[in-house]
Amino acid sequence: MAKQLTHWIAYAITLLTLLLPAHAKELAGVTLDDEITAANDQTLLLNGIGLREKLWFDIYVGSLYVPQKSNVVVDILSQSGAMRLQMDFVYKKVESAKLITAWKDGFEKNQSKERLSNLQTRIDTFYGYFAEDAVKNDRYVFDYIPQKGTTISKNDSELGVIQGEDFRNALIEIWLGNYPADKSLKKGMLGL
Repeated sequence: MAKQLTHWIAYAITLLTLLLPAHAKELAGVTLDDEITAANDQTLLLNGIGLREKLWFDIYVGSLYVPQKSNVVVDILSQSGAMRLQMDFVYKKVESAKLITAWKDGFEKNQSKERLSNLQTRIDTFYGYFAEDAVKNDRYVFDYIPQKGTTISKNDSELGVIQGEDFRNALIEIWLGNYPADKSLKKGMLGL
């Protein structure tokens, strides 16, 4: 009788676990909420997470929060409302110069010369926010709020705001564009 009761309790716990919604995702020791509230009180959903790797080293966990989940880049870029892109560093140290080189490469590969020219002043401002090296447990957050712009933060400290939905899209295309920083990271952020 006790064995049967134990079996039924284990079954009930398993069933209950499957019915409860998941509240967080974890990758490389980084835990992310399934949904967050943006600064404009809009609910954003975790679209996906992925790992940026380089030469067999885990560098950072990238995550994307959007108003409506999608695995189609054009749909994500056309969504109105708030968005968040987040980088959680898991590698011991990434030098500032390497970060800026990676940003530059990402912008240049995914934007036309004309669009790049229109964005250049804002991109240069963006580079200025990366004067310090990124170390393990650093978190960079890029929060886009309509009519405000993209707020760049490091470890919950605001570094600055860059205007324009065009900048937001160019920034997102570093990860999700035709020439992403890392193809498996792109798939992860698209929830694939």
